[in-house]
Amino acid sequence: MNLYKLSPVREGSPNCKFCAGVGFFLEENVKNSSSGILLLCSCVGESCPCGGKAPYMVYDESQNRMLPCVCHNARIELAKVEYLVKKAGIPSKYKYRTLKSMDTTHLSFLAAYDWAETLVDKWNSSGTIRQGLYLWGATGSGKTLLACGILNELILRYGTECRYAKINRDFLSTIRDSYQKESELHGMEQTIKKQFTDVEVLVLDDFGANKESDWANSQLYDLIDARYEEEKVTILTSNIQAKDWKDKAEGRIYSRLLEMAEIIHLDCPDYRESHNVFGTH
Repeated sequence: MNLYKLSPVREGSPNCKFCAGVGFFLEENVKNSSSGILLLCSCVGESCPCGGKAPYMVYDESQNRMLPCVCHNARIELAKVEYLVKKAGIPSKYKYRTLKSMDTTHLSFLAAYDWAETLVDKWNSSGTIRQGLYLWGATGSGKTLLACGILNELILRYGTECRYAKINRDFLSTIRDSYQKESELHGMEQTIKKQFTDVEVLVLDDFGANKESDWANSQLYDLIDARYEEEKVTILTSNIQAKDWKDKAEGRIYSRLLEMAEIIHLDCPDYRESHNVFGTH
């Protein structure tokens, strides 16, 4: 899949049928893998004199100095995207899954898809108010797939810093670890919270799946409240309706959700069964 309409990078040959001038492309059909990988296009890498060795420089005898290889910029841009995707923590099965690759035949999924597409298309438009999303529905309805699709496109198109996190495993449990003296995270509670607060776009998967307690509810509220105040975009997926939060944490979480997120119900057949996407939530 060429990324001409997704990536602003133009480091390849404009007439290349594989990359359409980007310099790298997305290989979607990878053996024994449910995710695609980015590959340097042959139009810039097939006969490059540096042989693909960092720092991708070659010696120019006429100028008696080292110059960037013809593949240099394309390799650097490719590495940037790979770094942002890895840093985001997007699960392997959802890496590089773009919105355009998703089936929108079901009206419920189409409504959420349209919202996601608008968010991405207008990401850098001046005057646009960036709103988050509370996406709820049954297991297998495509919530995680859509949320990760948004992250992938924001990274590919704009180089946006993103993060994916399971609410219990990656957030609450990490904070708990910071309380344990034997943990390498001991004493880092505020650092952990700041990392979750500051990232430009955060997906909180399985929101509400944690064991309920006053402590957990307080942590959840503090996080979404901090991100609301910093005007960061938060995308939450959940198996429970947003209104179910009315009776939790004195209604404070519910109040914030109404202010910071569009609430959309995915009432779809199991996306995994119809599309062979195992583990889609």
